[in-house]
Amino acid sequence: MRMKKLPKLIASTALTLATLSSFAQTSLSDSLKWAFAKIDSLKAPAPPKPNQLTISIDMRTRTELRHGYRTLPTEDTTAAVFTNQRTRLNFDFKSKKLDFFASLQDTRQWGQQDPRAGQTVASPTESTVYPLYMFEVYAEPHFSDKFSARIGRQRLIYDNQRLFAENDWRLPGNSHDAIRLIYNNKINFTTELFGAYNQFGENSFGSNYKPAGFVNYKTLLVHYLNWKLNDKLVLTTINSGDGYQSSQPNDAKTTWMRFTSGGRLEYSTYNWYFTISGYKQYGKDSSGKKLDAYYIQPEIKYTNKAWSVRLGLEYLSGQDSSLHQKEDKNFVPLYGVAHRFMGNMDLFATFPSDVNGAGLVNPYLFLWYQKNKVTVRFENHLFYSQSRFVNKGKEEKKYLGFENDWRLNYKVMPSFEIESGFCWAIVTDAMVAIKKSGDTKAFPYWAYLSLKFTPTLGKFSF
Repeated sequence: MRMKKLPKLIASTALTLATLSSFAQTSLSDSLKWAFAKIDSLKAPAPPKPNQLTISIDMRTRTELRHGYRTLPTEDTTAAVFTNQRTRLNFDFKSKKLDFFASLQDTRQWGQQDPRAGQTVASPTESTVYPLYMFEVYAEPHFSDKFSARIGRQRLIYDNQRLFAENDWRLPGNSHDAIRLIYNNKINFTTELFGAYNQFGENSFGSNYKPAGFVNYKTLLVHYLNWKLNDKLVLTTINSGDGYQSSQPNDAKTTWMRFTSGGRLEYSTYNWYFTISGYKQYGKDSSGKKLDAYYIQPEIKYTNKAWSVRLGLEYLSGQDSSLHQKEDKNFVPLYGVAHRFMGNMDLFATFPSDVNGAGLVNPYLFLWYQKNKVTVRFENHLFYSQSRFVNKGKEEKKYLGFENDWRLNYKVMPSFEIESGFCWAIVTDAMVAIKKSGDTKAFPYWAYLSLKFTPTLGKFSF
């Protein structure tokens, strides 16, 4: 019996040895793979990105035909024609620990200065001194890959630029002397704290702020937050306080603070986009009067391939001119841009003076077409006063008028773009009364042709 089981035992042993051999080979192979992978992981990390310096030019000329831009015409007014030019020379340095940006800017009307004299005359005048200055110049140290501080003259652009904008349409643009703390987790959350304190010179005593030839805030503090809640919903909040020194003589110690709080909620799904924003303004206005004003903007947009349709409304509170209210009800859109919201003719670009304190309701409909190098925009606005406006004892109607804007952009090449536009408006007696200019018999129109050059002169890595 034992002899009969021997062949089976030998066969079983052979099978076991073959299995062990196969397992050993497999384990050895896996071990080698693991070892080489471990060696690869211990290799030296990738070298840091080199420092980069980019030098570029941003030059724009714009020829305008004005007969109703900003100011309503009368029957006997003639159109104005001129060409302006803005040129910026930009230096953009980026490194792992520090960024530096400088933009040298020149703005002028063609013929405003004598190009044959320049700054070589013995006694420079306004017609011979060119307005060359630093539009932006700031340093931005990076304390980590998420936290940095931007210090110096800089543009302030938040959300859709309704409250804080670079105002690129204006010839000089807009920048602020300030410090900004920036936190960005590079995923879905950004928050910033922006602060500025202005003086007109190096005072020996006191803090009297009296700039010559312009009005500006003395203090500005802004908190901005943008949070992408999910792939469809985005929340933005802006809370700011800007202070203006009292206009009363010998009252430099008083600074009236105006506060603005609110935000925007955005929802996107497929081809649709919905948003609503709202802001409350409180505190004191620049004259020291108590402020109680608000702003609302709902909008819906549909995009299908090359076409985009936007339907929305802006609602800015004002006050009844027939009442002597103790509070200022006029909402002021701070340092934002009006050009892209309330019509390209900028009939209501300055608040509350352009609406005579009556507020404004602005329903709008935008149609955009974009394909390849061509963009066409067709924009429509209706204007209504938000509150009652009484002029010479007569209450004016709330309907102010209609504006239609056409714009055509053609990108000739990446660094050269042509933009042209034609805008016109229909105004009522109420708009003439509110704006204190023009008449209803004249036809307000405005056209322009702009050439934009944005070449990069060089990129250097070191």
